[in-house]
Amino acid sequence: MNLDRRSVLKNLLVVTGGVIFLPSCLHKNDATTSIQLKNLALTGNDEHLLAELSETIIPKTDTPGAKDTYTHLYILKTIDDCRTKEDQKKFEKGLKAFGKFVQKSTQKSFIELTPTQRDGVLLQMERKKNVPEDVQAFYKTIKGLTIQGFMSSKFYLTKVQVYELTPGRFKGCIQLPQPLKGNKQHV
Repeated sequence: MNLDRRSVLKNLLVVTGGVIFLPSCLHKNDATTSIQLKNLALTGNDEHLLAELSETIIPKTDTPGAKDTYTHLYILKTIDDCRTKEDQKKFEKGLKAFGKFVQKSTQKSFIELTPTQRDGVLLQMERKKNVPEDVQAFYKTIKGLTIQGFMSSKFYLTKVQVYELTPGRFKGCIQLPQPLKGNKQHV
């Protein structure tokens, strides 16, 4: 009898654990962002849009792109931690306006577009053709932060532009050129 009680309690514990953890396994992508944000109210879909936008600005080629270096997370943390409340609200509104602008222009969301179509949208942004001012300001912010985030990434600083704590190399013993005769040099 004691053995039956143990198996019942064990099974009850397994079922209870499953019920507790099931909601976390079934959460939708649009629930929350992958990093905790204190000031921005964005969804997982917003983060995905931002990742695809930054990847379109700096695409993956034979080197990692913006998504591979998590540039979109850099953008989110920078806006969340380092910008004013007003700038954060502009960012949120700009992200929504960008999504609506692309939907209106192409009848698809930015995420559904092909890489060529995404390039066309960004080309339209660059040329400022029929682009609302708030969308243009949002794009300018994202473009600048994407470049800044990519150039601050570990990949860029170790493989492309190798970071040196102290600029230049110290060369303690080097041969100086001999001055020409009759040439007066002032030191």
